[in-house]
Order: sequence, then structure tokens, then C-alpha cells
Amino acid sequence: MSADHASRRRALRALLAERDLDALLVTDLLNIRYLTGFTGSNAALVVATDDDSDESRTVISTDGRYVTQVAAQVPDLRADIARASAAHLVAAVTEPPATWGFESHVVTVDERFRW
Repeated sequence: MSADHASRRRALRALLAERDLDALLVTDLLNIRYLTGFTGSNAALVVATDDDSDESRTVISTDGRYVTQVAAQVPDLRADIARASAAHLVAAVTEPPATWGFESHVVTVDERFRW
């Protein structure tokens, strides 16, 4: 893990708090790489706004092809393995945030309603 990735997530949390969002679902692979360092071709990331220093509520999800890669590239975050990563994270978050943010330039209306 790069210290840059953790500081980028901290900066994102500050922006989320300013916008009164409890969490952000990140599905754009470029943004996932920027925030985590993960370079696989399937992933989603939930960044919880009020996450503490251990980032226990911030989770990356990818499919089974990347089990080893996500462990090596993102050792500081919990990784969930699921083929439909974004839908899995929305369903799997144990304490769902009241207000989710998402990348409107990436997510289709149909995708948003499926979640």
C-alpha cells in the first residue's frame, strides 16, 4: 500500500462529509486504482465517510481471478470476492449508509435501480 492511497481516501472522506454523504460507491476502475492501487479489470470500492484510522468500513470487491492480486496490491483494506462487485458491496455492507454517493458519469440508471 502506498501512503498516497490512504491520504487520497482521507481527502475523499472530507469531500463526502462536506456533501453530507455517508459513503461513496466507486466503480470507475481508474478511480479505484487512484484510491487503492488495484489494477485488475473488475472491482468496486465503498469508501465510508466516517471510517476511522483502520478503515474497517472501507471495502474493495473483485472477482475470484484477483484474489492474490488484491491481497498484494491493497493489503490495507478488506477485500470481498464477488463477480458482481458493485451489487455485492451494496448488499453486503452490514450497516448500510443512509446516503450513498456514486459516480453518476459511470453508473447507468438501470444499474442504479438494480442496486
